[in-house]
Amino acid sequence: MLPDIETVLTITLAYILGLISIFIFNRLKSASNDAASHLVAEYSRRLREYEDMLVDLKIRLDTLEIRNSASDVMLSVSQEASDAGHKPRTIRKSREQEGSGMADYVLRLLQEGPKTSRQIESVIGRSREHTARLMKKLFEMGYVSRDMTSKPYTYTITDAGKTILSPQVASVNSSA
Repeated sequence: MLPDIETVLTITLAYILGLISIFIFNRLKSASNDAASHLVAEYSRRLREYEDMLVDLKIRLDTLEIRNSASDVMLSVSQEASDAGHKPRTIRKSREQEGSGMADYVLRLLQEGPKTSRQIESVIGRSREHTARLMKKLFEMGYVSRDMTSKPYTYTITDAGKTILSPQVASVNSSA
């Protein structure tokens, strides 16, 4: 019993149609994957651009805040000095304040009264991370005390910190 020609043609035709369907399905699937990956790549590129813009704006905002706070500090120091009958002193941010000079500068700021790290950061013009490391170092050395009952922490100068500054203050007063 031989199968008739119509059955063989039908089975062959079904097989060929199946192969063509699988081929078309795979082509469409890869095309849609290409489109999806292209879309994801485009959105990722745009997100990076927006992130770069936000970082740039954050830097500009921090710069403006530092300028405003520095001018506010200069104004308040000038007012305090003129109220006390002294000639106004200026606060300078220079290379002398690097390293231990920066620690001395912060200790002098804390002699004026307790300050938060954000206030110190705005006056010294350094990043939040730099200021936090500096304050941690001064705390560990015993030059400042940290009030941990409130957030953000408030720092005050200790007696050890005052003794570190006292020779410098005497030399500044003798030269004036």
